[in-house]
Amino acid sequence: MKFWVTLAGHDREVTLRTEDETLVLEVDGRRLVADFHRLPDGEVYSLLVDGRSHEVRVATGADGLEVTLDGATTVPVEVRHPLEKMLRAAQGGARGLGGETILAPMPGLLVAYKVAAGDVVTPGQAVAVIEAMKMQNELTARHGGVAGEPLVAERSSVSAGQPLLRLKAAPA
Repeated sequence: MKFWVTLAGHDREVTLRTEDETLVLEVDGRRLVADFHRLPDGEVYSLLVDGRSHEVRVATGADGLEVTLDGATTVPVEVRHPLEKMLRAAQGGARGLGGETILAPMPGLLVAYKVAAGDVVTPGQAVAVIEAMKMQNELTARHGGVAGEPLVAERSSVSAGQPLLRLKAAPA
């Protein structure tokens, strides 16, 4: 599956797939293959890359994910579906206009919504939970707004890029 990733201010298109317990990542024509194992606490993974072992912790941050490598370096990472990149380009890259559509970043199961129709949502607030590859991922609002009616029922399967919830611009 393809993602649009912003890491240290640089945008990259990343292709990711798993084969058993092997993670295959392709970025800018480079291919990285790693053995990975999810550790018991669920947010920590053990990666074996080129014979070197790394501990990677993935946590939800204010603007996406926070990835900590070997307990020392924490890097903010935004992960988005390429469809969002195309939509932003079509809108001229406009940000901060209020309102947004929350999209499923990957195929999975919509576990639950964290907001109800009419709720005021602030930027960074969790709005839904998707389960994919045995992990639960909280989806957060980037700009905030007022939650509309859910577009997909809880406990339904969703595809990557599928709209889940629309947030309307909050009244001034």
